[in-house]
Amino acid sequence: MNSRSTNSRTQPVISQTFTAIDFETANHQRNSACQLGIVVVENGNIVDTQSWLIKPPSTTFTFTDIHGITYEVVKNQPSFQELWPTIQPYIGNQILAAHNATFDISVLRAVLSHYRLPAPEFQVIDSLAVARRIWPCLPNHKLNTVANHLNFQFQHHDAANDARACAEIILQAAKEVAASF
Repeated sequence: MNSRSTNSRTQPVISQTFTAIDFETANHQRNSACQLGIVVVENGNIVDTQSWLIKPPSTTFTFTDIHGITYEVVKNQPSFQELWPTIQPYIGNQILAAHNATFDISVLRAVLSHYRLPAPEFQVIDSLAVARRIWPCLPNHKLNTVANHLNFQFQHHDAANDARACAEIILQAAKEVAASF
């Protein structure tokens, strides 16, 4: 149920306290983050939701058809480096959750590397792996498929909404695991 990454420790159980993250990228370059959504969960309750538009280092936007974000939308927004002092407390020394965490953690590492920012310590839990384990009979385990299974409505490919869906998946999985004991 967990993903390992450099500077992270494996989280062996489904936690009730974590920070769900989701990045949208402008193009295939992992450092092209153009939106970040964060949902903070404490003791099984969502206590904070944040979202930032980010000006990536490139003006090339090839994924606009997926998320609707264009260079015109972000050209006057802060870069990841400028946002880092605000974002870092949500990331450092936290359990980070993401759906298909390999992608989001690789984006985080790429933007940190691009701006030569030190990578903080964190643990990772992948809601994709959690969903595969808890609901193995679903036709697939894409974020929208699992959210639909849980009757959670959201605007897919909006970073804050995707982070919220990730958080809801983990919280529902934790309830189902607890109910089985």
